[in-house]
Amino acid sequence: MRNTVQLAAAAFAVFFSVGATQTGSDCPFSGDDPSRERDRTLHRLSITAEAVAGSGRHRAVGKSPQGPSQRLPIYNFIDTQVDAKLQKDGVVPTVVAGDEEFLRRVSLDLTGVIPDATEVEAFVADTTPDKRARKIDQLLNSDAFTDRWTLWFGDLVQNVQISNNSREYYIGRNTYYNWIKDSIRSGKPYDQMVRELVAGKGDSFTVGVANYVVRQMQNNGPIQDTYDNLAAHAGEKFLGMPMLCLSCHSGSGHLELVNWYLRNHTREDFWKMAAFFSRTTSRAVRYTDPANPNANLQTFDVADNTTGVYRLNTTSGNKSARQPLSNGVNVVNPAFLTTGEQPKSTESYRDGFGRMLTADRQFARATVNYLWKEMFGLGLVEPVNAFDLSKLDTQPLNPALLEALTDDFIAKGYSLRGVLRTIATSATYQLSATYTPGAWNEAWVTDFARRYPHRMLAETAVDSVIRATGVPMTMNVQGMTAVTKSMQLPDPTEGPRGNNTPGQMLDQFGRGDRDDVARTNDSSITQALAMMNSTFVVTRVRRSNSASTVATVLRATTDPGTVADRLYLATLSRKPTADERQKAIDYLRAGTLGDRAEDLQFALLNSLEFLFN
Repeated sequence: MRNTVQLAAAAFAVFFSVGATQTGSDCPFSGDDPSRERDRTLHRLSITAEAVAGSGRHRAVGKSPQGPSQRLPIYNFIDTQVDAKLQKDGVVPTVVAGDEEFLRRVSLDLTGVIPDATEVEAFVADTTPDKRARKIDQLLNSDAFTDRWTLWFGDLVQNVQISNNSREYYIGRNTYYNWIKDSIRSGKPYDQMVRELVAGKGDSFTVGVANYVVRQMQNNGPIQDTYDNLAAHAGEKFLGMPMLCLSCHSGSGHLELVNWYLRNHTREDFWKMAAFFSRTTSRAVRYTDPANPNANLQTFDVADNTTGVYRLNTTSGNKSARQPLSNGVNVVNPAFLTTGEQPKSTESYRDGFGRMLTADRQFARATVNYLWKEMFGLGLVEPVNAFDLSKLDTQPLNPALLEALTDDFIAKGYSLRGVLRTIATSATYQLSATYTPGAWNEAWVTDFARRYPHRMLAETAVDSVIRATGVPMTMNVQGMTAVTKSMQLPDPTEGPRGNNTPGQMLDQFGRGDRDDVARTNDSSITQALAMMNSTFVVTRVRRSNSASTVATVLRATTDPGTVADRLYLATLSRKPTADERQKAIDYLRAGTLGDRAEDLQFALLNSLEFLFN
């Protein structure tokens, strides 16, 4: 792509310096103080913001609807809490983002793909005062929203057909995926979703929620290891607490740097949490798929016994030995870790667990923190699975805001859309990425005085290349109909494989495997090479492809200024600045228009602005 390769390579030289660092291991923190990981996250977001949207960079920024005020506009209670902290810390917020920047951001965050050029133009032309709220509602009710948040929840519960320790198989995976998707689409209350999951029973190939147990089954060692997996998973994913640490040792002497609240708990406390699953059974049954008769499949019948206990009688498996208590008792009965509550005599152990789990305020608190992280790239508690219940007054970046969001989530009936709408309609969320009041100070990151750009999800990057270039794709999925977006893939093991395919790009951009490779937004040389050399990208900007944006634009006009406008709108969701437009016109006029138009979109695709939201 001639001299635009140098332009793209220069952008990626910066890209390498702003990538995130995110690791996965059995122990969430590997003995590290989580505050150190939080500080690394804050530093990374600060330098990323300056690299992507710092002073002098061409990011589409508009004036605040209220004018360049020194105070944060108050759109809802989020802004009240954020403004109070800004004033307390003496920090001046930046202006509210312009329409183009806002539309691109909210489209990516809520639906996982950039808006198309026609949508951008229509939104900018709309002069009604409530257009942002109406656009948010439109996105929240779109099929693309369902796809994007089905992916999020699939990551959270680690829905994948094959992992190191368990097998859902593709039929179970698909059934689980469809249950998640139907739940998100219908607006099922989040607490109901989680209760259905943790108590799920039935044939794993026909009942989606049965796969929650199947996914956490341990295929070696004693059954207590599976009980532990289920308790630790629920604790981390639904309470945001690193309970896995307690499965091997008591907190005292081990968790002082990791979690002071859990430091005061013992391994026996964890065993009582795991005992809620001690009456859960899973019986494997061979299955023949008529559409794939040679596959060696097993479905699992997940059920609850009326009897069963958690025994302290193991010396093998993945945990240290479970030995009788000091009083000689070798069984533990279920009791919820944060409250000590036991199941009612009229309910099954898992039904009781789901009731207690979702009634705990920490459940709502952890959920809104996950959602805030998805929308801002930074949780109010970082890492998001590191809540320390003894430090709720000091650990969150804004404790009052976290509690207000928690109250709102509960009041709205645990509605995911309700919380996301509240976030998206706040002035805090709508602030520009560029800090305009003066020089930026990294110490202000905790105040949310600006937007912190973060790299697109792997699926978002691939789907946005498709949207920008106008060239569609189809990906086959085992046991399901083909999909046209990577955001619709039921798990990260799907997608075409081989060189220069979207599946390879998804892997290079860190989609992980929902098992021992965590999703990441790290940067790497392979990502730069993929964007500059992969046929998935390069062929999509060619005018020889009649469906491409470049070909479509050139069929409509040969005016260099209009070509530049259309390619910027399609790729960066905004028109070029006056300076950018003139440079693009000069470049387009300096050679064959078709060749240079391809070069221009190629350079825009390889810009930091395209890959960071």
